[in-house]
Amino acid sequence: MRGSPMKSARTKVAPTPAPSPSPSTGSQAGLQAGGQPAAQSPAQPGGQSAAGWPVPRPGPAWLVHVPTLLALLCFLPLTTLRVQQNAHLFWTFVAVPGALLLWRLGLLVAGRTLAVETLPPIKQHYVQASVQICLYLFWGYHWQVDGVRPIYAQAPLILVQFAFLYAFDALLAWSRGRPWRLASGPTPIVLSTNLFIWFRDDWFAWQFAMLSLGLLGKEFLKWTKDGRRTHVFNPSGFGLACTATVLIATGSSDLTWVKELATTIEVPGIYLFLFGLGMVVQWFFRVTLMTFAAALAMVAVNLLYTWWTGVYLFASTNLPAAAFLGLHLLMTDPSTSPRSNVGRTLFGLGYGLGYIVVFEALGWLGAPELYAKLYPVPILNCCVQWLDRMARSGALGRLNARWEAGSPVRTNRVHMAAWAATFAVLLATGYVYGLDRTPHPGDSIAFWKQAQVEGRHDAARKLVMVAGSHAAAGHEGDAYNELGILSIGGEVDAEDEKTRIKSAADWFGRGMARGSEAAHENMLMLGLYRGSRRSDAEFGAALQNVLGRAQRGGRAAQLVGLVFETGGGVPVDAGKALAAYRLAKDDPWAMRGIVRLGLAGGAVLDLAPYAAAMRAAAEAADGECCYYLACMLQLGRGVAKDEAEAKRWLLRAVELGYAPAVAVYEKDGKTGVVRYQAPPRKQLGAPPWSTAFPVSTPAGVARGGS
Repeated sequence: MRGSPMKSARTKVAPTPAPSPSPSTGSQAGLQAGGQPAAQSPAQPGGQSAAGWPVPRPGPAWLVHVPTLLALLCFLPLTTLRVQQNAHLFWTFVAVPGALLLWRLGLLVAGRTLAVETLPPIKQHYVQASVQICLYLFWGYHWQVDGVRPIYAQAPLILVQFAFLYAFDALLAWSRGRPWRLASGPTPIVLSTNLFIWFRDDWFAWQFAMLSLGLLGKEFLKWTKDGRRTHVFNPSGFGLACTATVLIATGSSDLTWVKELATTIEVPGIYLFLFGLGMVVQWFFRVTLMTFAAALAMVAVNLLYTWWTGVYLFASTNLPAAAFLGLHLLMTDPSTSPRSNVGRTLFGLGYGLGYIVVFEALGWLGAPELYAKLYPVPILNCCVQWLDRMARSGALGRLNARWEAGSPVRTNRVHMAAWAATFAVLLATGYVYGLDRTPHPGDSIAFWKQAQVEGRHDAARKLVMVAGSHAAAGHEGDAYNELGILSIGGEVDAEDEKTRIKSAADWFGRGMARGSEAAHENMLMLGLYRGSRRSDAEFGAALQNVLGRAQRGGRAAQLVGLVFETGGGVPVDAGKALAAYRLAKDDPWAMRGIVRLGLAGGAVLDLAPYAAAMRAAAEAADGECCYYLACMLQLGRGVAKDEAEAKRWLLRAVELGYAPAVAVYEKDGKTGVVRYQAPPRKQLGAPPWSTAFPVSTPAGVARGGS
């Protein structure tokens, strides 16, 4: 028919050839319900093979235009304010659908024969999609940031990914010269992928690349299994693992929401909810043994680790909720897992132990441990046929034969009952929490700081993990502040000092935004003691916060005293400095300030109350206090005048490398005269960094950040 929209001069819309008896559609290709291999059987009336699995049917001619429509739908986000306000996101939603349309045009110009085959939704896909959507709704309701639910806000962009991946699937099939099989296969790829990694708006184009990678792995990485060609890898697992590798190699995890996704899932009731969703999957597809074995492996190793070290393997929890998600909804794809009971058990044990090995390996490499749940899946996918062969030979084969002697459905129900009983024990003992999120001892920054002081195994790394988790999930100001302290110490950023200070300032700034008093003090200390500030406005905000709290004493009063003593956003005023230092009472750094004011201001100020503190610090090899004590002895201020003793303490300060003492000694100290010269602010000793989580040393002395 001339001018019909169904045809063009260069594109041939061909009738679909007779379907092959063993389709490879989605991840259920060639499977019966429950993921069992289907026999090679001719098609029967009603669109099913004799074995009961669906076969593709020729689709109506108009379906060839669906990919074009889907590509056009990908332009819809351009109408939203979120996309319009972000140039990177805006151009992503111009370029990605534009590329799909150009690809479609290329096929038109090439005169490719286009055909479409259809398959009804496959049980594995719609069951999996249903439980994933339930998880999105539950998790999304509980996860809120400043009154916004990020998962719900992300929903429109997730929907666009469906349109993209279905269009990509069609265009890829036609480019390879075969019919596009319109089925439910891309659906679980999109839903599963978005449970673990989102790219931030500025980098959202890579989200489409990650989805494409999963589909390409399914299309090109195949093997012959049970007499048919099928994909090796769980598609979403393959795309996620490849993306994780790139993010780790480039240090680009902050371009994604991966940290937030891994930590915010720890919501009340999440273990019960995931267990319930997992039971649905296990009922239909008999994958209970995989989840059960994986959980047992992780529980057993964690208990042994805690008994041996006195701390917790997974830092803030006995069993990470993100890993619990992985062993229920990521690794349990029936089409890329073993068919035998022994094989499934070994697969599950491999996931549980593999998670632990990867978790530890990533930690020692300095990479985010949160990727540990992704890597065992593709590795185990490669071992599926070997596991099944091993499960059907020798002693394991005899065990597997007896194990599978009964009804598979009844046997699976026994497995489900055993797993449910085990999970009930984990709940009853508090190993995992139920409807109320019971605080775990390791989910505490103070716990891991104390463990680090006591030299517990791997405490420094776990401290960074827990502080990062509290910052990412709860946006706690004091947790951001702690990350700043750890950055300066090199635990977070092992780069040069300039980079560490810059990173610390960023964390302190985030802590200030969340109301952390300690972060305000540390931002002020960075400027006063390190001469580092990101902006005058930020330094001024920190100063105003600390000035407002000076009357309470403590570190705030000491810092206010230093500001008025040396100048730092306010005019120098010795009287105000002294008043602030006195508010700090017994703070050793405030005492030093009072001694400096007394030495510089003549005989008006009585330094006797501070002499013992200066002597004690000098005897503890503090070069700065050695110098102050030498000046006090030379002048007879607060102590009896003793020029010989003054010379001895000056020499001690020089030996300790205190620069102001060296300068005085080189000028006239060699003659026996000890003169006081006010040290520059940058050469003053700095107190420990302010922290909301002070700990005690083994000797019982309280300590803050260092």
